[in-house]
Amino acid sequence: MPKIEYWTSKLNAEVMNTKVPDIQVISNCLSKLEYFTKRQMETQSPPTRVIAGVDFGESLDMLCDLGLVK
Repeated sequence: MPKIEYWTSKLNAEVMNTKVPDIQVISNCLSKLEYFTKRQMETQSPPTRVIAGVDFGESLDMLCDLGLVK
């Protein structure tokens, strides 16, 4: 979350700047925000590997290692 807050403030500062906003800076801030919000969402809600009360996480990891599942 700190990085999301940081890049949001950088974006706001550039957009609200009294001079002409630099589109490259805005694009960079948006790119960083997209990356860090995606990472944050992954950590907050990891994909479930439990089906009908059975945890298939270890089995899925093994299949991924074999290249059978993505």
